[in-house]
Amino acid sequence: MIEYMCKNMRELLEYSKNSRRKRAFQHYQLNKVHGSCSGLTDREWKNVKTKGKTSYTQSSKYTMHKMWRENTQKYDLKQLKIINKA
Repeated sequence: MIEYMCKNMRELLEYSKNSRRKRAFQHYQLNKVHGSCSGLTDREWKNVKTKGKTSYTQSSKYTMHKMWRENTQKYDLKQLKIINKA
């Protein structure tokens, strides 16, 4: 069973008023030490790197890894000319 800290409405109002003051004082102390919150400057925003949306995961694609592992053949000049004509 939950026990209430306040027995009547006046105590409840006083309790809420004191808790707001405590919270405001804690906020004041944090701002005093760390400074108030602000947005990014233009220079900071330009340095933020964001990725675009991709419709695939690159690590699981065949063309990113497995396809290039087996393609280590050396071609002669004649073979390259034949491939270029085709």
